Amino acid sequence: MQLVPTILTIVALYYVVRGVMIARRKATTGIKLAQYYVGIARTQTNRFADKAADPLVRSHAEAARSEAIARNLLPNRPSSVTSTKEQDA
Repeated sequence: MQLVPTILTIVALYYVVRGVMIARRKATTGIKLAQYYVGIARTQTNRFADKAADPLVRSHAEAARSEAIARNLLPNRPSSVTSTKEQDA
């Protein structure tokens, strides 16, 4: 009497395990494809971010360099952060 339910349970578990293995195989393929496209997006984002930031960094460096040259050539020049009390005196 116990033989039939045991065999049915074993057969059901066999198909459950088989279904899980098939689902895992399909999910792994989808995950690898998603990783591929995310890698492409990350590369493109980095490339365009560098392309956009490069002129800003260059212009900031040039402005800082010009300010340092002017400060060294004109040492008695008042700083741009002087308070109103110092200007009044």
